[in-house]
Amino acid sequence: MTAKTYTSDAVDVHFDLGRCIHAGKCVHGLPGVFDVKAKPWVQPANGDADALVAVVQTCPTGALTYTRKDGGAAEAGDPRNTVRIVADGPLELRGRVQIGGELVTRAALCRCGASENKPFCDNAHKGIGFSDDGLPDAGDVGDAGVEGAVGCRSIPNGPLHVSGGVEILASDGAVVFRGEEAWLCRCGASANKPFCDGAHKRIGFEG
Repeated sequence: MTAKTYTSDAVDVHFDLGRCIHAGKCVHGLPGVFDVKAKPWVQPANGDADALVAVVQTCPTGALTYTRKDGGAAEAGDPRNTVRIVADGPLELRGRVQIGGELVTRAALCRCGASENKPFCDNAHKGIGFSDDGLPDAGDVGDAGVEGAVGCRSIPNGPLHVSGGVEILASDGAVVFRGEEAWLCRCGASANKPFCDGAHKRIGFEG
């Protein structure tokens, strides 16, 4: 991850523009620190350290991260690994997630097939009019553990392979899957979203 760092005595905030999809959690959560009209737009000295890191952790993409310099704890990630389906949007992952050799605590992954920054979302779903309400029928809601680390691997020209205990949440928060392995659609064409049904082969998906 290549990020720009904004410093203060208590907390450094790191920002990766390539991961940002302008969810707005930061500017609404702590406008005194995150102000797109100011230069620099992130001013960590303007906020309480605990409040600041709490807002950073609401960033769904992981574009914002932090380093504490005041003795406070580093971000450990949510205790449960979850994949939340965003209606008409990406898959939001939280927990301890291994993506491309990097362990992250938050990420938003493309499921429309059109992102230029795969596997990450870049808001392309808005431009192509991707539509899916994120409310699938509940599948295998087993009793697998959902702690520890989970791996996410993009199969070339195919689905996202998630391995390790994970819960998949519908856009309304309902658990629709809990298990150790899932194959999730990346091409946007599956009739069984968020799960892969082989549609990538039919449409000639590349990515």
